[in-house]
Amino acid sequence: MRSGRLLLFATTAITVTAGSTAARATGLEATFRAGYGSAGDKSPVAYEPTGTSTADANAIWSGKAKPYGAGVVLDAAVGYRPLSFISFGVTGGWRKSAVDSSSIRSQASGVERSGLQAGLYVRGYLPLVGLLTGFDPWASVGANYVYDKQTYDQPTPAPMSVTLTHHGVGVPLAIGIDYRVLSTLAVGPSFQYEIVTGVGGCMTPKHNPPGADDSRQCSDADTRMRVTAAKDYQIWSIGLGLRLAL
Repeated sequence: MRSGRLLLFATTAITVTAGSTAARATGLEATFRAGYGSAGDKSPVAYEPTGTSTADANAIWSGKAKPYGAGVVLDAAVGYRPLSFISFGVTGGWRKSAVDSSSIRSQASGVERSGLQAGLYVRGYLPLVGLLTGFDPWASVGANYVYDKQTYDQPTPAPMSVTLTHHGVGVPLAIGIDYRVLSTLAVGPSFQYEIVTGVGGCMTPKHNPPGADDSRQCSDADTRMRVTAAKDYQIWSIGLGLRLAL
């Protein structure tokens, strides 16, 4: 009899504990993620003449320099989970690259690089694992518009400020595992790798003092005059996410 009461007490305790942390199976969800990642060490906007036109390309635009390193990554997403094993929604993010310009100090100063992206995602879960352990492993895939911007000051041959802009389509692949702290709150690490296909890019100069030719050099120019190409690149990041069930 005593053993039966102990078994009943243990079963009740497990049920209460599981119920206090069980994730909501369906509904709205919002995710916030802070991380560390890189979009490559050189410019995805490259100097590649296809005709007779030429330009003065410094180490960054020419792609010879590799001044960029990993930096801060911030992401957010809002979605809907119609079933316990799948969710979908919209996502957006911002990143900023670290810069080491010591090797190109004579060619560029004030170097900065950042990026924005926005798109859609689909995420899959293993709800049985979550129910039994409190951990929610997941994997996701998406489609993003990705914008990359670089700025720097070029002292020679003519002093000017340069802006390099890149437009691309990204396919992010991500995996992660969240731990349910509460029924409406989960936290956990994740890794994301994104392949970005370049669809357009421009080099925009601004001479100082004004007076020289400030014409933009873009990748969609006529092949006889084109000197700019939008290259493909990859983005990776690791981060810690906070997921809310709304």
